[in-house]
Amino acid sequence: MGVWSRLTSFIQEKFSFLSSKGDSYDLTPKYLPMLPTNQRQWNEEAFLSLSWARGHVPKLHDKLMTAGTGNEIVTVGAEYIAGKPLTIKVVGLETEKDDGEDEKLTKILNEALRIAKFDQVNVKAIELAGGGGVSALKIDIVNGKPHIRAIGINQFWVDFRDGLPHRFNFFQEIEMEYKSDVYYLVESREVLTTNVDGESKTGGYVTYSVQKISGGKVTPLASNKLPDEVNRFVANLNIQLNIPVALGIEGFGAYLIQNTPSNSRYPNLELGESDLSQCHDLLLGIDYTFTMYMRELEKTKTKVAASERLFRRKKNVVKGKDEWSFNPDEDYYMLFKGTLDAGATVKDMMQFLQGEFRDANYRETMEYFAQKAVSKAGYNPSTFNLGNREVKATEIWSLQDATVRKIEKKKRLIQNPYEQMLWDFLYLLMKLREGATLLSSDTRVIVEFPDPMAVNLNELSSTLNNMNSAVAMSVEEKVKLVHPKWEDDEVQKEVARIYLENMIGEVPDPEAIGGKETRGG
Repeated sequence: MGVWSRLTSFIQEKFSFLSSKGDSYDLTPKYLPMLPTNQRQWNEEAFLSLSWARGHVPKLHDKLMTAGTGNEIVTVGAEYIAGKPLTIKVVGLETEKDDGEDEKLTKILNEALRIAKFDQVNVKAIELAGGGGVSALKIDIVNGKPHIRAIGINQFWVDFRDGLPHRFNFFQEIEMEYKSDVYYLVESREVLTTNVDGESKTGGYVTYSVQKISGGKVTPLASNKLPDEVNRFVANLNIQLNIPVALGIEGFGAYLIQNTPSNSRYPNLELGESDLSQCHDLLLGIDYTFTMYMRELEKTKTKVAASERLFRRKKNVVKGKDEWSFNPDEDYYMLFKGTLDAGATVKDMMQFLQGEFRDANYRETMEYFAQKAVSKAGYNPSTFNLGNREVKATEIWSLQDATVRKIEKKKRLIQNPYEQMLWDFLYLLMKLREGATLLSSDTRVIVEFPDPMAVNLNELSSTLNNMNSAVAMSVEEKVKLVHPKWEDDEVQKEVARIYLENMIGEVPDPEAIGGKETRGG
């Protein structure tokens, strides 16, 4: 009779199959029927990636332990973008500074963002985008002030038109008692054109609705058709259903944060790809190995084999049955009656048994899977202290740039929506501020991200020493290694300064042909 392992069973039943024992591995989210048909499969996989990023996949981790590798990949990646505060400034046409910065508005904006804890929102938005492929930022008015929230793909979807967002839909499950149907409060944001006093005006509007999912079918509910629990929930929020309400800005007040510029699995969707989308099987392998590692640790712990003479008996413990106990942690044992048998020692009475624990084997296996997962996610394994080994000179640039390229690409994707969101935030802030002047359309908000990679001076010094010993790198390349952001003219000036200070001679002409110090010689 063949027996399938838990890993084999899970692979066979990975998404929506039932095992012979009736254990369901269906990982389909409940809200999926509300989404457009062409986004459902993408969202199902993105939901699974986001679960790995959180370190807990529903049902799977009810049986397997978690090593949290998916969470580490996403959080460390986000740390390189949002680990330090953003530099945010407001610029306009009518300012006295040469760079156009409006110091007064910059101060107002940064202070409001500090109060709104935007640094935390920034980290959350980038982590959610890295885990799910996309995330969203949205602005709400809370207690008369604009407030920013970060939302994951398990709480919103976007309707597209001509490749651009047409409507944002944020949803929240309404907890019900003794109900088999699922109810969601949906907040839809779109740009509408209305006629006010004969004048056409365009702006952002929000409309709330309640949708019921029953048997895979979605039914929008009218206000007078709501169950009592849903009615109370809506009443507590003090909102009106199915009535558009102006947001006070021209746009949605919602902003899509993409993790990647394209999606290799779903190229026809304008939705990004999670860092973990290609890593599910590797993450599963890590957690399965980690579970076996902990199981063997438990099975090979020290056990005690003791003579009956060292056991103590309690009579009539359960229905007339005796119970025998032995405590190996005691420093002294009660003297047993009689003497040791001829030639016997106390060692013959008690033995400590220790199984062989294959620690190195499990560690190597988990590290191998982790290296592959990090590489599949697009990062350099050394960023995560994995794959420590001697690096060849030809690999220095590729290893240094692997994680940097990934991070720089993400920053370019999120810069525009961040700047638009912060402009809208400042516009609402000034609009709601008593006696304040409305924000001019000529004003811009500029976001600058911190340097993603902190230089490890010890590693850099060691690399340069090795290159000097091997005579394997020119002065120019060394300067570029130390100052990767410098322009060519800055590099050449520094090279000339080094030649002069160290009396090396003249700087070789890279375009010259012939001679010992030239490229063509």
